Amino acid sequence: MNEKLIEQIVLRVLQQMKRRVLVLLSPSQGYQQAVYQRLVQLPAVSFSFYATKEMLTKSNIEQWQELGQLLDLTSFNAEKITEYHCVFLPFIETKTLNEVVNGLSVSEESQFVLHALSQNIPIMALKYHCCPDSELNQILGLNKNEQYGNLIKENINKAISLGIQFDTFNNIENKILIKNDEISNENKIDQNRYITLREVMNDPKEYSLNKNKLTDSAMDYLKSLKK
Repeated sequence: MNEKLIEQIVLRVLQQMKRRVLVLLSPSQGYQQAVYQRLVQLPAVSFSFYATKEMLTKSNIEQWQELGQLLDLTSFNAEKITEYHCVFLPFIETKTLNEVVNGLSVSEESQFVLHALSQNIPIMALKYHCCPDSELNQILGLNKNEQYGNLIKENINKAISLGIQFDTFNNIENKILIKNDEISNENKIDQNRYITLREVMNDPKEYSLNKNKLTDSAMDYLKSLKK
C-alpha cells in the first residue's frame, strides 16, 4: 500500500468521524457572510450545503463550496437527509415557516424540513429572518403590521412544538457538536440549558422568568399568562 493511498484512507476515516450537518441555503437579505464566517470556525464538522434554485443564481454561491459539498435538486433528494446528524436552517423565512406549520411541501426548504421532522432528525434554526421582532426585520421595516407579526409568532411557536429548535448561534454550535445519542441526555447533564416553549406549556407553574433560562418564545408565553 503506497503512501498516497494510506493518506487518502486516513483522510476518509477522519472525515467519517466528523459530525455531518446539512445546511439549507436560500436567498436572504442579511447575515449570510456572518453565518459563513461562523461555519468556517467549525472544522470538526462536515458540512454539506443544499442550495435552492434561487440560491444557485447568486454570485456568492461558490464560497459555500469552500466549506463543504454543494448539493442541489439534481444531486440530492429528501430521502437522503437521513445520512446527516442534523439539519441547520440559518436563513428560514416566513414563507417556509408558514408552509411547514401547515404541512405544505411547496418549496424545496419545506420539503426537506418536513421530511427531517418525520424522521426525527434534529433541526436547528436561526430566527432573524422570520421573527418580526428581530433586529434585521426591524431594519428592513417588516414589523409594521402587529396583527401579522402576532400570526408569525404563533407559527414560530407551532414550529417549535413540531420539533424545530430556534436558538442563538452559540447554542446551536454547541448542539451541533453533541452526538445524537447524547442529545436526549443533554437536559439531565446541563442544568444551565434554555427551557423551551413546549416544556413551559406542559407545566407552566414549574418555571419562572427569574429562576430559569428560557427561550424567547417561552418567556413570551409566561408573560402572557400574567396579563
